[in-house]
Amino acid sequence: MKINFLTLVTAGILLLARVEAGEFQVGFAQLSITPDLIDQWVDINNDAQFDPDIDLWTDVNGNEKFDAVWMAGFQKKRPAQGIKDDLMAVAVVIDDGINRIGIVSADTVGLMRKFVIDIREAVPTNWGLDYLMVHATHNHEGPDTQGLWGPGFFTSGIDPDYMAQLQQNILDALSEAIDNLEPAQMSMARIPTNPLTPIKDKRKPIVIDDDIRALLFSRPDGSVIGTLINFGIHVELAWDKNLELTADVAGYLRRGLSEGIYYENELLKPGLGGTTLWLTGNIGGLMTSGPDDAIYDPFLEKTITKPGHSKARTFGYSLANSVIDAFNENSFVPSPEPTITFSALEVELGIDNFMLSLGTLLGIVDSSPQFHLMPPFIRYLSEVAFIQLGDATITGIPGELYPEIAVGGIENPKGADYAIAPQEVPHLRSQLPGKLNLMVNLANDAIGYIIPKSEWDNAPPWIYDENDETYGEVVSLGPNTAPIIHQTVIKLAEESKP
Repeated sequence: MKINFLTLVTAGILLLARVEAGEFQVGFAQLSITPDLIDQWVDINNDAQFDPDIDLWTDVNGNEKFDAVWMAGFQKKRPAQGIKDDLMAVAVVIDDGINRIGIVSADTVGLMRKFVIDIREAVPTNWGLDYLMVHATHNHEGPDTQGLWGPGFFTSGIDPDYMAQLQQNILDALSEAIDNLEPAQMSMARIPTNPLTPIKDKRKPIVIDDDIRALLFSRPDGSVIGTLINFGIHVELAWDKNLELTADVAGYLRRGLSEGIYYENELLKPGLGGTTLWLTGNIGGLMTSGPDDAIYDPFLEKTITKPGHSKARTFGYSLANSVIDAFNENSFVPSPEPTITFSALEVELGIDNFMLSLGTLLGIVDSSPQFHLMPPFIRYLSEVAFIQLGDATITGIPGELYPEIAVGGIENPKGADYAIAPQEVPHLRSQLPGKLNLMVNLANDAIGYIIPKSEWDNAPPWIYDENDETYGEVVSLGPNTAPIIHQTVIKLAEESKP
């Protein structure tokens, strides 16, 4: 049954009534998802792109072909040369005695809904999972898991063997998290970021949704089982010339918060213990710290501008430091006897982007399109999710949401393709119940940028008198995506109210 482009999910994703819960339990687990590197190569001209006519490579396994791990998120033809730190799949399973949900966060650029559905279908029924959210950190320093960053324009960068192993890794992490379930208490905090490590918005209007939102789970003795951190920044600070696999800023945050802040094997600040799970927040626009943006490292007492691992470490440790300070200052507020409800809606989205349509038709993008006789001719089914967890909510957004849709500030600038008032109003955070609202981008899908329709600009003259086309539309499904996603979140939030 269609309701304004929305279809209720009928297979195991049901809107549940709020019920009295039993014993509240939580279990965490994390496993490496780092792919194996086989062949070696030398970037002769230092352009971070493999050219067989210029660059040198070693056929380590002797199969007479270049076996590469194609790195995602920037230019094509970027094969990994080494491993800086492990990529991880981090899982949490939360059980209130009535309902059991799982959340997995993987250090990948994005995981398409087809992949997510395959994982859900592979979950054994005896695990008792009522709902599963699969999230990608949007890591630009890991393997291509969508097909867009291979060795050529018409060649996917996906390794099917790796994707099969990744699915198994995610299932193994979930299984281990279930085995680790134990009684827990939940507390939460909304934490300001350090102004010395600011986020930059690379497209007008300048709107940033920059607080850290944290859920902390502890034992009755006060020791930490694990923490969920929701924060909006592109996981890309090593930037486009990096050729080492790394979890980037998300990895440093996780290690800093759980294990402590280390420089040169020296512990400078103890962590909280437990396992940390990163959930990427609203990052459209785009939210980042660019290659020329300065941040300050208080531990090194120096300003860092150049992109690379040091910048990722500084930013990740800054986030961890803020959360550690908030914990030590007793800023986390208990959420007594938390119960779980969840809901999800399937959404039908048109693919108006020619290049994405072509990639979908050619099978380069790992998705399952639908074809229609009326426009939009190619359509795609995605999903929006909404979880209530005690006094907190977790909203699952299937792409990269422009922050002005979340916190307000949408404009209709001169040069926009549609002379219309903002469509995505009221802003989402004003409509979400609960005392702490986590908004998770790249949840259960990776549909690209979700741009306010009144800011859509795919033809000159360009908005804000820009000389060139602004970045965003090239990796968005189309101008109607944002109104549909906004409408769906509002619907789920309203239906969650008693």
